[in-house]
Amino acid sequence: MFERVYAVFDRDDHLTFHDALDRARALDGALTNDLKQPIKFAAIPSRPSFEFWLLLHFEDVRHLIHRSEAMRRLKVYLPGYDKGYGQAFAETKLELQTAIDRARAIADRVSPTDDREPYTGIVDVVEFLTNLKK
Repeated sequence: MFERVYAVFDRDDHLTFHDALDRARALDGALTNDLKQPIKFAAIPSRPSFEFWLLLHFEDVRHLIHRSEAMRRLKVYLPGYDKGYGQAFAETKLELQTAIDRARAIADRVSPTDDREPYTGIVDVVEFLTNLKK
């Protein structure tokens, strides 16, 4: 049984990005689990991409960069990284609090829907999961 679903959306260059976020938001509370309880369904945007979240572990990026630039810069720190890389958490966990602080600072000043600024809601998921342990 589950209570929450998180769907991460890379901004990339998708023309339907905002439509996808709206569709995902519409699912919040609309679905139920096996106990017929409403499920929290959270759309998690990351602009320009998921790799931006990982890059925040190493760099304090305050302006929007293209996803290819985020990937290029991330590979300086994680040379073996590619989409689906299974060692990303293990190789970034020592800098997790740094990434949380940087992402939270961005989230405090930028709207998740402002395509002119970088943003990652992944910090919300990470903080939720981290707090489960407490």
